[in-house]
Amino acid sequence: MARRLGLRSLALTDHDTTGGLERMARAASAPCAQGEPLTFIPGVEVSSGKGGRVHVLGYGADTRNAALTAFLRKSAADRRERAQRMLALLEEEGIRLSPEARTALDRPAVGRAHIARALVNEGFVPTVKHAFDRYLGEGCRAYVPRPLMPTGEAVAQLRAMGLVPVLAHPMRMGLEDTALYALVKELKARGLMGIEAFHPSAGRRHAQALARMAQSEGLLVTGGSDYHGDADTQARIGRFPPGWRNMDEDIEALLNAIEHTQSR
Repeated sequence: MARRLGLRSLALTDHDTTGGLERMARAASAPCAQGEPLTFIPGVEVSSGKGGRVHVLGYGADTRNAALTAFLRKSAADRRERAQRMLALLEEEGIRLSPEARTALDRPAVGRAHIARALVNEGFVPTVKHAFDRYLGEGCRAYVPRPLMPTGEAVAQLRAMGLVPVLAHPMRMGLEDTALYALVKELKARGLMGIEAFHPSAGRRHAQALARMAQSEGLLVTGGSDYHGDADTQARIGRFPPGWRNMDEDIEALLNAIEHTQSR
């Protein structure tokens, strides 16, 4: 898909797992008639703060990183426990997934999106959005909060593990400009290295403002489509706000930062 769209770089940043990185690296480097091999940027995404509302991308993730593996193993245990609690709450609502679906949900990075897709596949709801709106969204009948570390601690740990921490999709947090700027400065002091300015949640004006914020603080500017593969959403691979004029330079800066951080 990325090659058909003419993309030259592709990042994989699954939540709390590096399980897909090696397969994606092989796929990105494989010869293909549809275009040149892609520059693959391995990463991971972690949730933090109250309600898990603040997400942090860690670029430069490596499956051989022992500290990162231990960090993600704890996250996997928390996710499995949370999923079981949500399934129990769904049963109280008269919704019981098949044994096959429940087995498929026993995975390290299981999250609400996986449960939502299972609800769609088994005919309990028509769409993933419906599953979140009725059952899995914050405050809904089967919602269970995750025990999460403060964002500053998440940033510091990712940086200490040799990753490049970037604040993901800031506009989704719903903060006023001054509050967001204060958060960025606070996280920069803990090791934040970039801001995901060009994301579908930010229109052209907000994306440009986020890019200027990053530049004023000496932080990296990144972007992405946040594509999850869902057919019933507007997210599409390679789609982000227009106006990213310095994309190639920003990607090169990110790659250089990954190399420098890993060589320390």
